[in-house]
Amino acid sequence: MNHKERVKCALNFCEPDRVPMDLWGSASRIHTEHYKHIADAIGLKEYKELLRPGSTTEYVDHRISDYVGADFRQINIKGPADYKKYEDSDGNTIDEWGIGRKMIGAYNAITYHPFASKDIDAIAKHNWPNPHDKGRTKGLAAAAGDFQKNTDCAITATSAVSGTIFELCQYLRGTEDFFMDLYINEEFARALIEKVTDLLIEFNLAYLEPIADSIEWIEFTEDIGMQNSMFVSREILKKFFDEPHKRLFAAVKKKQPDVKIFFHSCGAIKEIIPDILDWGVDILNPLQPLAEEMDLRAIKREFGKDVVLHGGIDIQQAMIGNLQDVRDEVQRRIDELADGGGYILAPANHIQNDVPVENFLELYKHAIEYSSIKYKK
Repeated sequence: MNHKERVKCALNFCEPDRVPMDLWGSASRIHTEHYKHIADAIGLKEYKELLRPGSTTEYVDHRISDYVGADFRQINIKGPADYKKYEDSDGNTIDEWGIGRKMIGAYNAITYHPFASKDIDAIAKHNWPNPHDKGRTKGLAAAAGDFQKNTDCAITATSAVSGTIFELCQYLRGTEDFFMDLYINEEFARALIEKVTDLLIEFNLAYLEPIADSIEWIEFTEDIGMQNSMFVSREILKKFFDEPHKRLFAAVKKKQPDVKIFFHSCGAIKEIIPDILDWGVDILNPLQPLAEEMDLRAIKREFGKDVVLHGGIDIQQAMIGNLQDVRDEVQRRIDELADGGGYILAPANHIQNDVPVENFLELYKHAIEYSSIKYKK
């Protein structure tokens, strides 16, 4: 099988010749400094141009994809032509949503929220980004065509906007204040959620217009779970977020019915997987294996016929261990998740600086070796 055939097989719940493997998706990139270490280690003579300047994962380099045997190429939305980030008087870099960030250590942290007060009128008055800015999609059709012509890889679209609904509202309001709004300022919370959902529908439909015929899925990313629990109760999630997510994903599927919905949430989300699937999700990521109650074998058994599972490789312990720890982790996840197809292997989040280069390379090398033998059986 070639790369695309392998991925399509997994997406259709059949067993390919080996497990498909992802790299450079919305939740499987490489920390900027670590990218350089990997590029140096495999003899790349120069680094790629920055694709995501100012983020903690600034590079996307498909030469590494080819080196490790990953099966994908990704389309990445571009920045707007009519807005330039600027630094305010407090040193916050302000993006087009009005959200401010600063580099704190090795990570880009949100340090300014435009809706720090719960003034509902401010939602209508806010200078919201333009989803139809032509700069966002300039050259994307050509990039997709180039991937189709010059590779046999499966093509996907990474997130149009980081944070989707649940997380983006926190960026705008502040996490603590937004969570309190869900209990004591319901009118404001609903108004903000509705506005964000409306904009995300426009963003994603505009993004997909030039590339939909070329891609397998579009990615949506937000973290509903923490290591040991969800951020808010299932009841609150259903009350405020069920219908907005259904509306967003239904709008995408109505306009582009052949494009699958990929949804990412870290953490202990086992309890709400049925709700996530009810939203219209086709691919679930990242399957954080050390989070509370995230028994991946049980998740495969319960949901593996209804949703493609993506990710699963622990970066908290296994990937920072020794080479045998990596091999054991790869074999464990393939044994738990790959039977009957419907599994795409990837790290359960971005590769961080504490992952040895040799472990990163062994992850993909051993996945090819082990799954090739397993599927032949």
